[in-house]
Amino acid sequence: MQILTQKQKIVLQAIKTYFTENGEMPTVREIKAETSKLGLHLKSLRSFFLYLNALEAKGYIERTSEDRGILLKGVNADSFIQVPVFGASSAGAATMFADQYIEGYMRVSKRLVKDKNVFAVQVSGTSMNKAKVNGKTIQNGDFILVDAEEKQYHNGDRVLVVIDGLATVKTYRSLDGKTIALLPESTDKAHKPIFLTPEDNFVINGKVIDVLKMPR
Repeated sequence: MQILTQKQKIVLQAIKTYFTENGEMPTVREIKAETSKLGLHLKSLRSFFLYLNALEAKGYIERTSEDRGILLKGVNADSFIQVPVFGASSAGAATMFADQYIEGYMRVSKRLVKDKNVFAVQVSGTSMNKAKVNGKTIQNGDFILVDAEEKQYHNGDRVLVVIDGLATVKTYRSLDGKTIALLPESTDKAHKPIFLTPEDNFVINGKVIDVLKMPR
């Protein structure tokens, strides 16, 4: 591999740091934010595309046409796993039909999922935009990783719940051992809690263990 300039080293380190901390490759905007933390302040996103071109030409990365399509040379493909994606979940009232059909797959780091039975769902709505999982908020359009094997829920857990066939993501709270409150965590005060009793038709599909941010 060819020798890198100091600024190219910083961009490469930013990519590695983001991947280590988030289990996925960064977008160009996320590389820009990460390099700023490392002391490299560039205003133009075009500059980062030029740095990525240089890193690819020098053999440090590969790029694909996919979102987050950066591959670090030397990172083993076995470090990733394909996670199934099921439909969408409402981050609001339970208004999105729960879909049991796999719509596709996402490649994520095994560090995030370990040996868990994990699937991904895309979030629609803003009722959880203040909730944080591993330091990342749950914004409209993000994907959440859900551990389907987790059946012991604690107050404060973020959970995926299907109510009368409609999926929603909320914060779990047990009120009296029978009644469950599904609480929004939102900047929009219009979102209200959902209260469930054993007489209601619902199932908790799993616990949210991470958030995969979508490019914005």
